[in-house]
Amino acid sequence: MLDALTLDQMRMFLTVADAGSFRLASMRLGRAQSAVSHAIANLETELKTVLFDRSTRRPTLTSDGRALLDDCRSLVLRADLLRAKAQGMG
Repeated sequence: MLDALTLDQMRMFLTVADAGSFRLASMRLGRAQSAVSHAIANLETELKTVLFDRSTRRPTLTSDGRALLDDCRSLVLRADLLRAKAQGMG
């Protein structure tokens, strides 16, 4: 059940994947590094999978992370387009 899955978590997932670093992602997002790390851990718990291999200096996407990346990017883009469309109506 994905009741707790949020766009914010998905944006953080995408930002960490694109940045290749929790520290750099946190700077881009204007969030504490611990908040980004915690959000990713919660997302992994919610999805019941590991998205990043943290055993190396830089986090790398796992095969599951790579498999979900494009779908996540599409969902966030669609949500942004929906928001822009709705704002243009009023």
